[in-house]
Amino acid sequence: MKLTDNSAQNPAPRKLVILFFLIVFGIEIFGVKVPNILAVEPDGKLYSEQTAERDAAYKLKAEQLAKKIATVTDEKEKQGFLVQQQLLIKLDALSDKPEKPAIDLLFSEQNIPKTLSWQDVEQYLERYVGVIQEAKISAQNLENSEKQVQTLYNRLIALDDHDPQQEILQLQYAFQVRKVAQQNEIDKYLKEGMEIAQKQYPAVLAHIHLDQKTIDKQEKVRNQAKKKLQGLEDEKILATAGNDVLLQQQESLLAGYLGRELSDDERKEMHYEQLKSLKQQLQQLITDDHIHEATIGFLEEEQKNIWFHLLAEKPDFFTLTDLSGNINKQIMLLRKKTEKAHSLIYTYEKNLSTLRGGNALVGPKAEELINTLDENVRTVFTLLSSIDQRAEMLDNRGRLLDRAIDLKQSTFGFMVTKTKEATDNIFEKILSILKYPLISYSGMNVSLLLFLQVIIVLIFGIIVNRLYGHVVSRMGKNRKWSEQTVHLVQAFGKYPFVFIVAMIMLSVVGINTRSLALVAGALSVGIGFGMQTIVNNLVSGIILLFDKSIRPGDFICLGENSSPGGFRGNVVQMNIRATVLRTNDNINIIVPNADLMASQVVNWTYSDERVRFRIPFSVAYGTDIDRVKRLIKEAVLGLPVVMPEPEPQIWMASHAASSLDLLAAIWVEGQNARQPAQISDIVLTCIYKTLQKHGIEIPFPQMDLHLRAAERQPTDITAIPETLRFNVFREAATQ
Repeated sequence: MKLTDNSAQNPAPRKLVILFFLIVFGIEIFGVKVPNILAVEPDGKLYSEQTAERDAAYKLKAEQLAKKIATVTDEKEKQGFLVQQQLLIKLDALSDKPEKPAIDLLFSEQNIPKTLSWQDVEQYLERYVGVIQEAKISAQNLENSEKQVQTLYNRLIALDDHDPQQEILQLQYAFQVRKVAQQNEIDKYLKEGMEIAQKQYPAVLAHIHLDQKTIDKQEKVRNQAKKKLQGLEDEKILATAGNDVLLQQQESLLAGYLGRELSDDERKEMHYEQLKSLKQQLQQLITDDHIHEATIGFLEEEQKNIWFHLLAEKPDFFTLTDLSGNINKQIMLLRKKTEKAHSLIYTYEKNLSTLRGGNALVGPKAEELINTLDENVRTVFTLLSSIDQRAEMLDNRGRLLDRAIDLKQSTFGFMVTKTKEATDNIFEKILSILKYPLISYSGMNVSLLLFLQVIIVLIFGIIVNRLYGHVVSRMGKNRKWSEQTVHLVQAFGKYPFVFIVAMIMLSVVGINTRSLALVAGALSVGIGFGMQTIVNNLVSGIILLFDKSIRPGDFICLGENSSPGGFRGNVVQMNIRATVLRTNDNINIIVPNADLMASQVVNWTYSDERVRFRIPFSVAYGTDIDRVKRLIKEAVLGLPVVMPEPEPQIWMASHAASSLDLLAAIWVEGQNARQPAQISDIVLTCIYKTLQKHGIEIPFPQMDLHLRAAERQPTDITAIPETLRFNVFREAATQ
């Protein structure tokens, strides 16, 4: 049976399918919204700008709701109609012309007096700032209302025409649209007031004149405010230590209740101690708020002082601009502190709510203390509210001050000042971007600035470490230090510096290194016992550094003079903890420095690269010794590894049981001195060939057996060992 592809013959269905998927994917990718045919559209008559059309829509809607309320039997449905009726009443009550805030700038542009006192200007500034604050609040309300309108619109068009909720949303949407229209009118009115104030501002500044006496008087007031602030800060510093001790005592008392079952009396006492601890914390917060209040007072007087110097005859615009900028920065810092204080007071209020009256475990003393804490909380809230309002007022007056500085300057001075201010702002913005927290964990903010600080400290540490190594290398070269000395001096300075850099990096990150020091001190005793071997090796390495009895490149034996009894090889590396020994078999042996200090070490190349080897050999009894010495001496002198000077010596070592033992004492140097096994092989091979060439017997162990005639007895020859039997027969044959 043959299958055919119908799609190939008729490509139209395939094209339709492809077109369908392209449309679907286009909708998903590009966010194209397909209109819902059954979606509800807002009823424009409910918020029409035409009063007659709107009133007719309200009247018709009211009649429909009245009929539905009268005829409906379902309580739930009736409740929905009642809600619509209330919304319609509120909607109808909205006025086309909203109540506008009063704008009174004290005087108009036409009737400004020729001479203004500072009190007049201050009153004008206060009203000007009031307009600015009203405009800011109005703009924020308008933005919130527009967001609500958009939210209601999205909810409305998502419903079907038959959804019962759409009637309520229609009324809510119409109400918010009309509120936005009212808010736009208010915002427009306030902007007009701002424009009027801005036009008046230069004329007001031109009509004020201050004498030097007034300026000096203000300078004294400013100094008094600064002195008051300094006094409060000093009192806080003196009281901080005592408060910290009290808090630690309270924490210790509270810790004593943990980990065991408590009776009711103990729980009451614990709650009381918790309240006392909370009281100490609130007292600190009240002290901080009083300092904030004094700070805002000082900033007000400082700003007024800038005003007075600006309105003098020859103001220093650069200095005044810097002072005004500093005030703005301090206001920002003060706001951050008050935000933190708000967070703390909310936390304390939450903690206090769990310990308030009504709890059976709260005793009479605790009740009285709770009342005191409630009063303290109210005091803190009042202080913070006052500080926030004064900071807002001061901030707005600061903007007016900056504009006054610009207006007072010439065109060129204005350009110079603005250029300097823009440059300062660029650095401040860059710094604020770098300080922006990317990650927050356990109260620690990780920012780009923190990363940069860590990287800079790390790069600085690497550069200084390499510079230190370079300096030590050059110093060692100039003073002819050994390679081992240079290496150990570098290591001796490297590790403490790495520790210091690590501590600096931890401090930059925000980790308290004091706590690490306390932990290290607590663990040092226990760790000292466990690390005594390591410390011993480190100290031994430092001693070897200055002792110079062992250096890299030396050929040493550790334990015994030969490899079967110990380690023998070249010293290839000396570290602060251990020394690396490489044998002639190319095996690296790591020897702790303490072992080098405690055991006997034979250094073959300590002062000279020449070494004398004593190579033993034997000849038979009856051999001409003088001839043997002459022949062997001539033979070894012909070897290239043997030094001619000092010349080799052939010594009689002993009369052994079966041979005459001799020693060939030869001198070698350089690399040959580090290969004792190879040298022994070369010399012994030469001796063997020389003795064999000249027919000199090399003996082997033998034993002579003498039998006395009186004591001769039959002997079983087979009981005698084969070697001994052979020697006996050989002796008998020679005799």
